[in-house]
Amino acid sequence: MFDRIVAPIADQINEFEARLDKALDSDVSKVQTMARYLGQNRGKHFRPALSLLSAQAVGECSDATIDAAVGIEILQTGTLIHDDVLDSAAMRRGADGLHVKWGNHAAILMGDFLLVKAMEVLVGLGAIEVMEAATRAIRRMIEGEILEDEKGGDGELAIYFTMIDKKTASLYALACEVGAILGGGSPEEISHMSTFGSDVGMAFQITDDLLDFIGDEETLGKPVGNDIREKKLTLPIIRALKNCENGEAEGIRSKVYRGVDTNEDWKEIKTFVERYGGIEHAREEARAYAASAERSLTGLPGSEAIEALRLAVHSVVDRER
Repeated sequence: MFDRIVAPIADQINEFEARLDKALDSDVSKVQTMARYLGQNRGKHFRPALSLLSAQAVGECSDATIDAAVGIEILQTGTLIHDDVLDSAAMRRGADGLHVKWGNHAAILMGDFLLVKAMEVLVGLGAIEVMEAATRAIRRMIEGEILEDEKGGDGELAIYFTMIDKKTASLYALACEVGAILGGGSPEEISHMSTFGSDVGMAFQITDDLLDFIGDEETLGKPVGNDIREKKLTLPIIRALKNCENGEAEGIRSKVYRGVDTNEDWKEIKTFVERYGGIEHAREEARAYAASAERSLTGLPGSEAIEALRLAVHSVVDRER
């Protein structure tokens, strides 16, 4: 499906790949080694694709938009490295995390290098609107990380939605907003694309949390049940706990807080979440955000880029990894 999504921007995606590799050049050999390793285990560049499509949807996908997409992808990669260190997550896309291969110290520094490199790329565009949007998004992402560290196990819906809005959706919103800015969109079009990106990000994260319960480890490229093992309460279990009106909920909550170390404990929690509607509720919530994202596109003129963005929305909620 991804090939169909990027079809309207195939040439720009190829140029993006070339510029991304060049942007990560360094005269420090260890930086080069880690950058090559990251390049070998890249994802599909979904957020940069959204940025390029957003530009084309409102106007032109220019060289500046491609450079912005490079900056956004580097920013995303740096935050993921930091996330993996904070969460002690051993695997990323089926490969060892950077901290597993080179240690926490080197991984954190590489994450810092990427965050600064991303800002260097974005500053180079000379567009104050882009820099304002980028710094706002980075602030929100850091706030989301701090909120997760402080309240991630509280099991409150309001905290959960605020957390994923800041931590995940803000980067999606940035990708689409920057694309629309550099594509020459009107203030209204830029606002619509930012809202579109935010809703896609919310749908993406909820689906990610859902797959942590029902996904296939081989397909995901990482173990399932990671959030529960890290004592994080995400939407499926939060909703199941609220739906359960007997003493079983407190037992499950206590089990999570004590630490889930065995497969038997994990299976019990997963069964509980399924029994009390947590899986279906999360799926419906993701679809609701996806529908909201599609509504943000209705005011824009029809084009191949718009249809690709609609397809991207469906890919987020229908994916298996």
